[in-house]
Amino acid sequence: MLPSLRALVALLLALACALPALARAQDLREPAGQTLTVWPNIPVIRAADLADYEADRKAFADLHADKADPAKITAALQAVDSLQAHHESRAVAELGRSLNAQLIGELDQLARQANLRAPRLRFDFADISPEQLQRPSAQDDLKARTARIALAGYITYTRLEGTLVQATATLVRLKSGASQSFTVTAPAPMLAQALARALFDYFEGTRFAPPRNPQPGLQWLTAAPGHTDQLVSRETAARWCQSQGADLPTAEELQMAEAAGFHGGGVALRPAGVYHVQSGLYDTAAALAGGGALRANYLASVPNGSYYCVRHGQPAQVVRAPRAPRH
Repeated sequence: MLPSLRALVALLLALACALPALARAQDLREPAGQTLTVWPNIPVIRAADLADYEADRKAFADLHADKADPAKITAALQAVDSLQAHHESRAVAELGRSLNAQLIGELDQLARQANLRAPRLRFDFADISPEQLQRPSAQDDLKARTARIALAGYITYTRLEGTLVQATATLVRLKSGASQSFTVTAPAPMLAQALARALFDYFEGTRFAPPRNPQPGLQWLTAAPGHTDQLVSRETAARWCQSQGADLPTAEELQMAEAAGFHGGGVALRPAGVYHVQSGLYDTAAALAGGGALRANYLASVPNGSYYCVRHGQPAQVVRAPRAPRH
């Protein structure tokens, strides 16, 4: 590790002791429509050297920490710049600097193709010469830029078989420590394009409203702990559901829960699974093939299906206003 980087890491470790834990991943797109200025030096770090990577992560810890102090932000950006210089000489096929430049170029090209007049991401090259991009910035220069920089980023990568590379780009909001990471796997010549597409889609893509739970009155229960990943009989499944104050779902309830998905208030079904429902067996393979998903269960005592249970909520009671007494 370079002497200057070692000193910066020591400083950041001392600061980290008095700072809160790393911020969790948060939405970086707020406020909507606002242009976000990004620090143009994006360190590209090969993750194969785990010892060196661990030291780098300590430097990045201060970048993520919640600190609005301009002096601390300046120190963190200095560490980022120094990391770029440190790893550039060690990057495989000089991937680091070329990936930094290509990523910015690919984002510009995507913005032109989409005919965007004001892209959300803007890289701050004001008053920076090409030579300055090849070396860490001076502290006084960084202080002058801190006020207008919203995001800083870094990329870690590892080589896979052949020309494949897996890379993760992380963007950090400097004033809050909020972050988002984007991971892609692509041949080395296509890596910048793949990362740019992931970033562009996140910042420029349509922001869909979250779906509503289509069955808010239902509570879904998993199979009994002893029935995990095994087929049971319809009688066994129904008996466990009854013990939980629940029932086997109808085919319509299970189908709607599958459409809602595991993260939308529903359930996840195996692509080739068979599930007990009140009127028989729900066959997901048949549903995917375009046929009827429901088939009869003629042998209720044979272990031939998986299952979920469903508990029906009590319907809301209408509160009536008391009648006025008669005189």
